[in-house]
Order: sequence, then structure tokens, then C-alpha cells
Amino acid sequence: MTMKKEIKKEKGIITNRQKEVLRVIYNNLITAGYPPSFSELKEKLNISSNQTILDIFSVLERKNLIKREEGSARGIRIFRKGYKAINVPPLAPIIGTTSAGSFTEAIEEMGAWQQLSEDVETIADDVIIVRVMGDSMINAGINDGDLILIKKSSEFTSGDIVLAQTPEGTTVKRFISKGGETYLKPENPRYSIIPFTRETKIIGKLVKRKKFNADKIKETERTGKPYFSKDNFILYNEDCLKVLVQIPENSIDMIFADPPYFLSSGSFTCQNGKRVSVKKGEWDLSNGTKKNFEFHYEWIKACKRVLKPGGTIWISGTYHSIYQCGFALEINKFHSLNDIAWFKPNASPNLSCRFFTASHETLLWARKDAKGKHTFNYEKIKDGEWPGDFLKKPNMQMRSVWAIGTPKPAEKIFGKHPTQKPLDLLKRVVLASTNKGDVVLDPFTGSSTTGLAAYLYGRKFIGIDTEKQYLDLSIKRFEELIGESKNRLL
Repeated sequence: MTMKKEIKKEKGIITNRQKEVLRVIYNNLITAGYPPSFSELKEKLNISSNQTILDIFSVLERKNLIKREEGSARGIRIFRKGYKAINVPPLAPIIGTTSAGSFTEAIEEMGAWQQLSEDVETIADDVIIVRVMGDSMINAGINDGDLILIKKSSEFTSGDIVLAQTPEGTTVKRFISKGGETYLKPENPRYSIIPFTRETKIIGKLVKRKKFNADKIKETERTGKPYFSKDNFILYNEDCLKVLVQIPENSIDMIFADPPYFLSSGSFTCQNGKRVSVKKGEWDLSNGTKKNFEFHYEWIKACKRVLKPGGTIWISGTYHSIYQCGFALEINKFHSLNDIAWFKPNASPNLSCRFFTASHETLLWARKDAKGKHTFNYEKIKDGEWPGDFLKKPNMQMRSVWAIGTPKPAEKIFGKHPTQKPLDLLKRVVLASTNKGDVVLDPFTGSSTTGLAAYLYGRKFIGIDTEKQYLDLSIKRFEELIGESKNRLL
């Protein structure tokens, strides 16, 4: 057999191992928002050598199944032929937000991918999804908040709707070139044309008649049905990354997260006056500093995508986790607002007598976008009644140190979560940073104290947890709260 025939035969055969690699890449795009790293691939494929991974990549590239970006460990793109090989719908990256008015800051990588429908599968290579802000293209059927599909191309003609970029940022407009003039034309008479200069670059053009709206994903395509849903109180029994990737972008007003602290070990602590082992569950066992940080980075990144531009995130933790979470917030370009010291007057004593008694946790509060306008109900916090907090003086500004005791016995009558937060703490968080009707999400909901506080103040709630026993506890607490609310009305 000649060399040419051997190469042709190789290109026509896709082995099970190659399909396995493609599936790992695909699943990582869906759940995490980007391709896997070499270390993740080696772990999932049980491969010990980077060279083995590189060899597989080389074959996949020769077969036109993937494309790698130079100098990027995660720069892997699956081609349409690759999607077909593993029988899955093609994906397109949602890369950020652009303007349909004047230029805005350049679009940013969002770290989310969306499945393409059958009518656009044939252009799966080199397509991107962007969200449009503004109304300058409404007469072309592109409204504020729409997600549109853009085909990267260097070929375009007068009349094409394009995604254009200059040093000032990006915008969506109709490209016009006639009579010696070239400009970008809006489709709303309230806006002026934008001259085409040497610095103007066309990133790509709109896929005509293919306006794409990820908010209209069929319910059957989502990650399963809710574990529980009643009165705008929804619980999912799933890994939070798998649920967050299915929640529409820019749809959540506030997130409260109490992620694993990774402090479970063979040591001991004091609980109800007794010495008990420090092991809260398998979910709280440390995987090492590097993997612990990667975990925090991934879920925080996924949370940023679903938050509204002015939406905020609260993260609670001890020194075991809070510094990693703070760094992950910074890398994901959140805008820090406050760090709160939650002082526990009734904290458990330190039995070893070798350290200071741990009597506080830290809450980080950050906004999604630096230029966003977040909610802060200043008057309600300043003038509200906060019984039990001896640090809060009447009619004085609330400081960044809160004195709130651990959960009361009445909050644990159905059982308790090992890191359960007091209802008074979450009531303060929810009231301070949301308005009635807002959507509150907790990616590690546990016994859903966040959800109870949200319900009490007329907010909508989405809670996610991997442990059914705590979701069952959440449901019991919620049903009791509904019963109490009805009794007060009688």
C-alpha cells in the first residue's frame, strides 16, 4: 500500500480511543465552559504521558476532527466532523456581550458553549454567539438582550449585518459599501451611521435568519427535572456546574454560596459539649491545594455567567477556603464590594488549647461587573431591627462586623446540615442585596437556609446540592415555613 493510500485510510477510520477523547473534550465544554487541560485529560483517560495526548491530538487534527491553538493548553476546537463522529450536536461558544449602539468595550470570553440546532449544523466551524445590548438594530429583528450567531469570515458584502471591532470596542451594524463610501449603518433612525476607518475590523457576519436565543432552550434539553418545585422555591439534585451551564446567562440577581471548606480531616472539635471527629462528608475532603482552587475557580466562573451585570455574589468561608475563593473572584474579574466578619458569640471552644478559638467566618460580597449598579437597601439595613446583634446600634450604619449566633434549636428540628447557617444571617444578606421578585441562587444549598430567607422576603429561589438527604431536609423546612405563614394569615 502506498503512503498516500495509508494516509487516506487513516483519515477514514476513527478509533474508539479517539472517540473517547472527543467525548471528554465535548463534556468539558458543556459542564465547565472550556476544553480540558492535559492533566484533566490524562486523569479522565487514564494516560500517564503528555506525549501520548499530543500524539492523539495530532491524529485528530490530521483527520480534521479538531483544531488546536498554538501556545494554549486548553485551546482545542472540535470541528463539525468531530461532532458527527460522536453523534452529538455541534457547539458554539458564547463569548460575551456586544453593543447595538455605540461601541462598547471589547467582547470577553464568557466560558460557556451552546448546542446548535440542526438548521445551522453545517456552519458549526468558526461560529460564535454574542449577546446584543441596545436597540439600534431593532428594525433588523435584533432586540436588546438577543443572542445572535456570528460566522467568522473575511468575506462579506454590502448589506451584511456584521460584528465590527475598533480600539473603542465592538458593535453590531449593517455593513454598507457603495458610491465610494463605506460605513456601518444602524437599523433604528434614532442612531447615526458610523464611518468605516482603517482601524475598523470585521470579526464576522450574522448568520441570516438564524437569530439564536439560548433562553428558549427546551425543557427536555435541560439537566433533568427539578428535585422539588413549589411557590418559586426550586431545588436541583445535581452537581452545580451541570445546572449552572443550563441556566440562561444574565438571569440571576444574587448568589449566596457556602462552598465546601475542605477542612474535614482526622482531627476533632467540640459539638454540644462533646468531642467529635471533623469529617462533615466526602464532599468536604481536601483534594490538595491545586485541585481545591480549580474547584473554586470553576464554580465561581459558572456563577458569573448567570449573574446579571449588576448582580452580586456572597461567599461564606473560613481560612481553609475563603482566600482561594477571593483569588478566584479576582481572576474572574468580579468587583469586590465588602468583606464581612461574621462573629459568632456562641462559637464552640477550642479543645486542643493550642490555638485561638475560631469564632468567626468571612463573607465576601462582590459584583459581577465593575460598571454595574448593584442593589443595596441601605435604609432597610440602617434602620431595621436586628435583635441579638449587640454591635448594631439603632439608626446607625451597619458595620462590616456582624454578631449573629449559630443556628437556633428551632432551625434544626428536622435535622441539620454540618455547615448550616443561621436564618438571621441569610435574612440580612437577602434583604440587603435583593429586591422583591428577584431571583436568588445557592449552588451549595445544603438545608436551604438561603431559600427560606428568600421566600420570607418574596424572592424566587433556586437551590442546588448533590446530597438528597439535605434536599429532603430543605423540603421539610420549607413546608414548615409555608404552614407557619398560612397560620399567621388565619
